[in-house]
Amino acid sequence: MIQNRHFRLTARTVAALAVLLAIPAFAQQDRWWRVELLIFSHESAQPTEQWEPTPDLAYPSAAHFLVEPGRVEDNLAQYHADSEVDKSVPDQIALLPRPFVTLPGTQLEFRGKAAYMQRSGKYQTLFHRTWVQPVVDQASALPIILDRSGDTGQWPRLQGSIKLYLSRYLHLETNLWLNTPGDYLPGVWRMPPPPLGPPSLIIEALPEPESLTGDWASEPEPTSLPEGAGELTVTDEELGPVYPYRHAVLLQQERRMRSTEVHYIDHPMLGVVAKLTPLTAADLEAMAQAEAGGNQPP
Repeated sequence: MIQNRHFRLTARTVAALAVLLAIPAFAQQDRWWRVELLIFSHESAQPTEQWEPTPDLAYPSAAHFLVEPGRVEDNLAQYHADSEVDKSVPDQIALLPRPFVTLPGTQLEFRGKAAYMQRSGKYQTLFHRTWVQPVVDQASALPIILDRSGDTGQWPRLQGSIKLYLSRYLHLETNLWLNTPGDYLPGVWRMPPPPLGPPSLIIEALPEPESLTGDWASEPEPTSLPEGAGELTVTDEELGPVYPYRHAVLLQQERRMRSTEVHYIDHPMLGVVAKLTPLTAADLEAMAQAEAGGNQPP
């Protein structure tokens, strides 16, 4: 089976993508927004700040992942899987679209500006997605993990999570860090590797068929090691991945937001641009009907 936070894809030959944590039920009375989030690095930055040598970097203990349809299709093709709705998520409520599913790139309002910034050579886009979701109170809201380092076993430039919640005003919390070559550090010192994220994709083995039980299961364990077994050496690959950076710079802020306004979180090495657009019942119904018809949401 292939599972992610919102879909379960039952495979014929393997099982994969598990739901890490339960998510709250989504109700019609929840207030929904379309979220667009752009994160970029300042490539020409010459930071003079004294950064924390070993910042406190951690992923939340409970979180969502965004569901990317292209990634789901690739997993289906790779594992020859059949699809069904994940039973840990309530059945889709009538007149509501699926939350936390990334929308097509054509719906990115900032795509023109992001492309211009990228062409200038002064900035590099690290994350740019748009999706819809209910925004709930702070106690009920779960962060969204933005990177897939838990799947790849490698450190990307951008790691961490964001959290959106409603408390009279909309709030955006960032828990992001940028992995850097540490050119601003003296000597050859390097920080310990930051954590890799939790996996959004888990490969599980199928139960052994009955034909492999019985006499096979009762085969005695060898009582001695094969000749030469004591001469095995540990290769670099067996030691695990090597952190290819020297340092990580943390962007941990909270920002109060207003609907439909573009908000910018500035940082000497990172920039975050976010916009939350409220969705009406008619908007949600149109999106849900488009999904049901196999079309892209409007």
